[in-house]
Amino acid sequence: MFIEKLCEYSDVLKSKGLLPPDNYAYRGITALIELNLDGTVSKISNFKEIVTIKLKNGKEKEVQRPVQLLYPAQPDANNSFSFLIEHRPENIFGMTLKNVVYTTQKCEKKHRLFLDKNLPFFKSVVDPSPIVIAFINFMQNWNAEEKTQNQACLQELFSEFKDFTIEKFSFCLTDHPETLLQNDAGVKDSWNQICANSSPEGTAEAYCPIFKAVLPVARLHKKIMRFPGGLASGMTLVSYNNDSENSYCKEQSVNSNISQLAVDKYGAALNYLLSSDEHCVVEKTTGLVFLFWAENSDSSLEKLCSAVLFGTDNDMSESADKLLKRIMEQLCNGLDVSADTILDKEKFCIAVLAPNSARICIKAFYEGTLGSIALNIARFQSDFGLDDDFRRVGIWQLISVLDNPNVKRNDADSLYGFFRSITIGSPLPRKILSRALNRIQHDFNAGYITNNIRVGIVRACFNDIHRSNKRKDELLMSLDYSNSNPAYLCGRLFACYEAVQRNANNGKKLNRSIKDTSFAAFMRNPSKKFASLNVLFSYHIKKAPRAKFYYDFINEIMDALGDNIPEHLNESDQARFVVGYHHQNAELYRSEKKLVNQEGVVDCE
Repeated sequence: MFIEKLCEYSDVLKSKGLLPPDNYAYRGITALIELNLDGTVSKISNFKEIVTIKLKNGKEKEVQRPVQLLYPAQPDANNSFSFLIEHRPENIFGMTLKNVVYTTQKCEKKHRLFLDKNLPFFKSVVDPSPIVIAFINFMQNWNAEEKTQNQACLQELFSEFKDFTIEKFSFCLTDHPETLLQNDAGVKDSWNQICANSSPEGTAEAYCPIFKAVLPVARLHKKIMRFPGGLASGMTLVSYNNDSENSYCKEQSVNSNISQLAVDKYGAALNYLLSSDEHCVVEKTTGLVFLFWAENSDSSLEKLCSAVLFGTDNDMSESADKLLKRIMEQLCNGLDVSADTILDKEKFCIAVLAPNSARICIKAFYEGTLGSIALNIARFQSDFGLDDDFRRVGIWQLISVLDNPNVKRNDADSLYGFFRSITIGSPLPRKILSRALNRIQHDFNAGYITNNIRVGIVRACFNDIHRSNKRKDELLMSLDYSNSNPAYLCGRLFACYEAVQRNANNGKKLNRSIKDTSFAAFMRNPSKKFASLNVLFSYHIKKAPRAKFYYDFINEIMDALGDNIPEHLNESDQARFVVGYHHQNAELYRSEKKLVNQEGVVDCE
């Protein structure tokens, strides 16, 4: 399924001009070799383009990057292979740079391969143009051994480059940078003729499951370059290395029955997605690679997925932001939500990949409409919402609040659990609730208990569990006065006790508050701590300027609670406690602020 969708996406990219035509590929060129008609090199200059990029701090910076030029497509290069129209300096010049000295050491073979590949081709070009003639003369006349005898001349020739071995070269006529060798009409005609006459003789044919037809099967699959966390030499999606994996006398990737056409298409699409920040996000601690694409949508809709899933919302369009908020508001108001008709027709794919030795491992793949995924995202965000807060929460933020800052961990399971829940609406793993409650109990002295994201995780997990068990006992976004559950009321009560102590000390920061000393214990065993907390409350309320204000809340809670103070709170009750605590804190903050504003009004009449 994954390969099939990549092949379809490849056709979409080609129709938009985002992928090169068949039998061609892009290469990043950094330097330009200017040739005279006799093949001598007149000048070598910098060919990089200057672009402006945005830094993480919001500032802009100008950087140089290679210019992407269209070349005849070639197999993956190695030391025993040369490109047609070579761009690597050691192959072109037959020399390298060692200890600031130009030398031919270990470059003779590379240069010979370059000549054997390129000379016959360019001599066969019908009616050669000046740039073709100049390139042929260069290949015939360049002598690396003689050139290295004059180090000063070479240093002047490559004066614009600190290390010419890392540069990628292209050819043109002197003072005519528009006459690039690979763009010559005769060169293109010769290459297209070779491709048209190429025969798959000797290649096995089989039924390709991708295109549902009998096609030549790929012996080796295309290498995927620059896969995050993978090998520098490239990785493959399909490969067979052991004899035990062969069947019916088939060897290597012929066992897969995937056609060469499919390999070319999916390889091009996968390389494109991996090179685009809009389509690819990498989680550094787990090494998981997330790919996502919409086949025919506006890029802003793809940014919706990127922004909500991974917190990269700087470039999120206003329309995508409004779409998410509108769906979330409808969900919160209990309306029957259906995604927009346009969105519901848009095909959207998400893949989770990981490096595994020399292969790419497909951890998960989901296909759906953009509308359905947007609806799942909005439902997930509404579950995490607190106090009518529609702020987007990314996966990175969810994982970070669950981690112990003093312990490095690779929590791929939790990451994957959040991802599945966000995209396809699957239940959150039960262990996420346990981890969130554990971190709250251990991090209360650092102020993390008031973290909206962490409390949102608790609320979402609780509601998720109860929905899966077909129970209607759900925790609302904001303070629920009708919730008579003892655990929820205990959380509210503790928030009031804490607020009274804070008010009694005129809002000054205390060295050790009741939250520091009693929160975790009261969260686990309320009845054991109730008596001591009540004594402290009686002491603090005498010093509080707004005693009646707090008495109203506490009396309402105590009336609902009665004598039913639990001895022990299980995991579900602890979740109720945390959410109740947060709800009451938020309500007290709003009410206190309103009261202060009222008290500050002066009647001037």
